[in-house]
Amino acid sequence: MISGQDRKYLELALEQAEQALKENTYPVGAVLVDEQFNLVAIGRNRVHSAQDTTAHAEIDAIRNAGEAIFDAKIRQKTFTLYSTLEPCPMCTGGILFSKIKRVVWLLNDEMGFGGLRKTKAAGVFQEKIDRIELIEEPDVVLKGKQQELMRAWEENPNHVVHLREAAKIKADTVY
Repeated sequence: MISGQDRKYLELALEQAEQALKENTYPVGAVLVDEQFNLVAIGRNRVHSAQDTTAHAEIDAIRNAGEAIFDAKIRQKTFTLYSTLEPCPMCTGGILFSKIKRVVWLLNDEMGFGGLRKTKAAGVFQEKIDRIELIEEPDVVLKGKQQELMRAWEENPNHVVHLREAAKIKADTVY
């Protein structure tokens, strides 16, 4: 059962994912909250809009949290990260270093770069990852909304499949 707070912040993360798709980039959103469920930062995927392969939603939220991340390390505070998609290996690294003790995501990333579950299963950074509560796909309706965004992304001209097709056509016409 999903709590009202979890639903609220997952819906906010979905709003960020929708905005990312409008910006023609991968539709993933993230929200970071403190122990009292106060909003600390939001983020969205900006890979294409910023031309930055590291501009993932979770990293964007962590960067936007700024000083709060360092303060948490000093004062032993923790955060919850909400994401619309299972964090990738890069984002998992950011989570491990950012005092995030709870991660909630809407959609497992079986076909892509989902990394949190794989990192846990591999036993890598076991002591750190065992301290994090992982909550995957807690709400079927919100999960469905993220799946819709992912399907819309597949049609986007910035999707890697379409970019590769365009590059091949361009290369074929040059030669």
